[in-house]
Amino acid sequence: MRDLVPFFNRSSLSRSVFDEVDRALNEVFGRDFFPSTLTKSAYPKMNVYDNDNNLCFDIYVPQVSKDKLKIQIEDDILTVSGESDADKKVNDDKYYFRELTRKSFSRSVQLPENVDFEKVSAEHKEGMLSIRIPYKGKKDEPTRVRKVDIA
Repeated sequence: MRDLVPFFNRSSLSRSVFDEVDRALNEVFGRDFFPSTLTKSAYPKMNVYDNDNNLCFDIYVPQVSKDKLKIQIEDDILTVSGESDADKKVNDDKYYFRELTRKSFSRSVQLPENVDFEKVSAEHKEGMLSIRIPYKGKKDEPTRVRKVDIA
């Protein structure tokens, strides 16, 4: 009976089902089988909000220096890209775990029509990139709902 029970090592028990299936398919097909949106969350993490005068983006970019960040607006798409500086090697290279690696990223967000692309400001401080885009004139009022009776 003992021979019928499959052997699981501890590391495989701690992985998610998606990681296990992805790993198995990678062994067979030799490439990422699932798109990254299914297996990983968006990076970098961001909060998007408005403060009545500006559309605000607070983007968490730890271990990314200011000179490794790029902010671009093309048409109505804001794209933030960069590369982390997390890969600092130990002199003797005897790692037990190595999870901090150089990582490049790019994240895009569609912007509303009523923002002024010419007056964008950005600040990088303590691992947080803050982008402020002012609204053109007054911010649009919320849509009013009107019930229409059918005759």
